[in-house]
Amino acid sequence: MSIRTYIISFLDKLLPPDLHHLIGDLEEEFHLNKKEEGHTKARLKFWSQIARSMPWFILQSLTWNSTMFFNYLKVSWRNMKRHLGFSLINVLGMAASLAVCLLMILFIIDQKSYDQFHPNKERLVRITSEIGSADNTQPISSYAISPLSLSDLLATQYPEVEKAVPISRMFQGSFATVGPDVGLNGIYSTPNFLSVFGYMLLQGDPITALQEPGSAVLTPETAKKLFGNESALGKTFHKVNGQEYTVTGIIDDSPKSHMTFDMIGSYSTMKTNKKLVGRTEKWAPFLWNSYSYVQLKKGTNLDEFQQKIQEQIGLTYSDDGASRIKQFVVQPITKINLGETKYNENGEVMPAIVLWFLLGFTAIIILIACFNYISLTVARALNRGKEVGVRKVHGAYRSSVIKQFIVEAVMIALFALLFAYFLVQWLIPEFNGLFFMSFMEMKIDASMLLKPYVLAIFLLFTILVGVVAGFYPALYLSSFNPAEVLKGIAQGRRFSSQTLKKIITVGQFSFSIIFISTSLILYLQFRHLAHTDYGFNQDSVVNIKLQGVDYQLLRGKLLQDPKVQSVASANLVPAMGAMYTVNILPKGEGKAEIEAQSIRVDEYYLETMGLNLVAGRNFNPERRTDSTSSVIVSTEVISRLGFESPQKAIGEFINIDYEKGLEQIVGVVQNFISVDPVQSNDPTVLFYKPDFAFIAVVKTNPGTSLAFIGGLDEIWESMDSPYSLSYTLLDEQLRENPSVLIFVDVTKIIGLVAVFSIFISCLGLLGLAMYSAETRVKEIGIRKVLGASVNQLVLTLSKEYLWMILIAIVISTPFTWLLNSLWLNLISNKAPIGFPVYVSGAIIAALLALFTISTQTLRAAKARPITNLRSE
Repeated sequence: MSIRTYIISFLDKLLPPDLHHLIGDLEEEFHLNKKEEGHTKARLKFWSQIARSMPWFILQSLTWNSTMFFNYLKVSWRNMKRHLGFSLINVLGMAASLAVCLLMILFIIDQKSYDQFHPNKERLVRITSEIGSADNTQPISSYAISPLSLSDLLATQYPEVEKAVPISRMFQGSFATVGPDVGLNGIYSTPNFLSVFGYMLLQGDPITALQEPGSAVLTPETAKKLFGNESALGKTFHKVNGQEYTVTGIIDDSPKSHMTFDMIGSYSTMKTNKKLVGRTEKWAPFLWNSYSYVQLKKGTNLDEFQQKIQEQIGLTYSDDGASRIKQFVVQPITKINLGETKYNENGEVMPAIVLWFLLGFTAIIILIACFNYISLTVARALNRGKEVGVRKVHGAYRSSVIKQFIVEAVMIALFALLFAYFLVQWLIPEFNGLFFMSFMEMKIDASMLLKPYVLAIFLLFTILVGVVAGFYPALYLSSFNPAEVLKGIAQGRRFSSQTLKKIITVGQFSFSIIFISTSLILYLQFRHLAHTDYGFNQDSVVNIKLQGVDYQLLRGKLLQDPKVQSVASANLVPAMGAMYTVNILPKGEGKAEIEAQSIRVDEYYLETMGLNLVAGRNFNPERRTDSTSSVIVSTEVISRLGFESPQKAIGEFINIDYEKGLEQIVGVVQNFISVDPVQSNDPTVLFYKPDFAFIAVVKTNPGTSLAFIGGLDEIWESMDSPYSLSYTLLDEQLRENPSVLIFVDVTKIIGLVAVFSIFISCLGLLGLAMYSAETRVKEIGIRKVLGASVNQLVLTLSKEYLWMILIAIVISTPFTWLLNSLWLNLISNKAPIGFPVYVSGAIIAALLALFTISTQTLRAAKARPITNLRSE
């Protein structure tokens, strides 16, 4: 095909229909010139005419397309007004789904803004570690950490590295000036920190702020905690029972970053502190709080650099347990948030799986709304088909009809955007109130709704949704043959079964039933966990952090209070997620190790916590072996070790690797929840280690906990501790357990999706019922004249939809059971959920659907038959 032919084809598409004769004129003149003057001159004249005329052609095309576009808008607006009920249903349904989508867009924009403020963010990376066991028997896990000394090695030995920044999270504890101490979590780092990262100093010199030992940079909030409204610069504060620090700067920590800190101490402080200097040289066992960041030179290949630095594992850390580090990984700083989940993060990071979880539900919601529009538009295809036929008879091309219907869909979406914009303002505080958002100290700022680029993204997304929703109806309706449509032939051939409408309706209600049932199951599981029996006393128990005070002395003073029943010591609070695992090695070859939770307690722990001793005895401080080679285990341990009964296990020895020797079972307690409330079958081992006490566990008389706390300050002051009193009520700790509260979040999210999906589905069903009642007006009139009752007419009009709802129930119920079984099987402490719960969503959806249908069928059935028969 010649270039001239391409030009002719292009002009055919560019020019309005009333100017297509110009193309014929150009062709005719070309052939005439070719005959009279030859091919070469004919081509020159043809191209000359094209060059002179092209600006005019383009202007005419723009004018024509603008005119047609405004015509599409005018026709769409008239159609929306003429069928206001259907238009309102489409707008409301799409507005509900768009509101969820806009919220997710805001969430993504917010999360993607993390670590974007650093000056060389495209060259800034973090070195992370893949860590496994020394004998390679345990699976390898990803950690955000790396040896603290790695930064210096990379900066001095690798030309690709421009700057390196080591970070240690050991700058934490209780700090004070002259007032009460304050718990703070900070980091140690080098002066490079302020030049590599984009944090700005509000006060102080960024060059010298982190140079000298004992210098520290505070955030404004930390400065206010320590010094009130006074200027903090140049003043000193100290760690309780530790070093003194001078404030050399105030840092702006408001930019969104994966790093969180209350203050930054100079790295030279660690170098000069005898207790900390070892942490800068060897990685084990100080690896777990160490991080390495590197600013690479321009043009550095990340994969090649990552491969190159693997040699340091064997060269530098071979004598320090390096076999546990299997690989170093180079991670761009902009891909930390919403990236791969890693342990020991340097702050609060939103895992990518959370985003995908939310996006999955959002996609379902927007698809339900798009299907709603498709279903209603296709259902009205007969009426719209006549419109298409008339347009085509008057010369409209199929492309023009497609544009018309897509513009109409986009207009519906834009109207929906107006409603969604106000709805999302209500959703933002609800989303920010979710536990996982507050726990991670994240929130969506409502002021983002006013930013021009956010509004532009909303607008583009809405237009895309409108195009997607209108694309199939536009193709479908534009394909009609005008002669058949105008003669009524297409009615029987194309629209009688409405297969697509039925498929969409069944799909919508299937999703709605699944979401409703799942949200009910999640609520039941949450309620079960909130009222679960932990297997120990949780009422009237107060946990006091010892913070280095003499436990025995404190215990003696606490027992003098008549409100106190008993006092015990422990190294952790059970059921709060803290873990000190040990591996129990069963006797005999080929048996797998048992990983168990371990708790260090004294002889009063069983009584204070109300643990049920089912066999054997309690710890006895007069028996020397109790503190060296005796344990009390839970019934779950006994079961997994294969003992016939708890009594049979008393006196038997088990090998516990952590204790490096055989331990004799002297007692067995009834199993209790020791790690996570979602798991009721965790094996637990109690060791008699009073010297490992971190917490004093106080059991008070029922109803006296608050009165006891009122006098606790006086007892604590008598201990002469430099630390402030820190205590918690056990029942409040358990109520605020993240493992329990996360069920509230998931229940809210899926519940919201369920509400929106059933709302959109019922709107679609309402539209279909309205249309069905309108198109069957004469049939209803004839049936009433022939004696049909209102109930018979309602059943006749509803029968089609009742079948669709029944099919949706049959499809969704097993899917609901299957999907929920996947996560319920991961929980041992699960609520009793029977078959009625799985069909409850189906019942709710069916009742709502029947109510929706009945509003239209009753109205149609009660209409006067004479009015119906005269309707045409």
